[in-house]
Amino acid sequence: MYKEIESFTPFLHENFESKNQLIIFARTQDKTKVEGVLAATIIYVNLVDYIAQNLLDNLRKMISILGYKACGAVFFYDPSEERKNISLGELKRELCSYSFPDKDSFLNELVEFNKVRNRIMHDLMNVNLKSNASRFDQDLALISGKAESILTKYNTITQGITTIWEKIK
Repeated sequence: MYKEIESFTPFLHENFESKNQLIIFARTQDKTKVEGVLAATIIYVNLVDYIAQNLLDNLRKMISILGYKACGAVFFYDPSEERKNISLGELKRELCSYSFPDKDSFLNELVEFNKVRNRIMHDLMNVNLKSNASRFDQDLALISGKAESILTKYNTITQGITTIWEKIK
């Protein structure tokens, strides 16, 4: 079942360079043009979904490996049966079941990000840019700031977990 147990390294990303290029692209968009802001927003929305899913997937995998090893593969948790591509709200609820460094702050950021994201993405066609332009601009600026904060927290959390993992594996 777990052929890769000894070689498993948490938080490795497929197409890491492409993901980094997208983040750089989001950061360098012309924030004075609607199309630049919207392109950055779409990237940030996808980034935060990816980060939350990646954190959850890796926590599940590490717990499964530890259980597998500790119980001699007699019984263990199999994360391959878990659903993928779930909503950010559901990811947040799932992450609540785990304990990890800076969890409360990370989850609070996800909740705040999700509120702004939903307001932007679900009400985009209802925005009156003439009368609500400042609110729209504030929300778009907030989404990039929250996404960057979540990315920073994710990097700190995963670096710490990876350091501990290397000591116990």
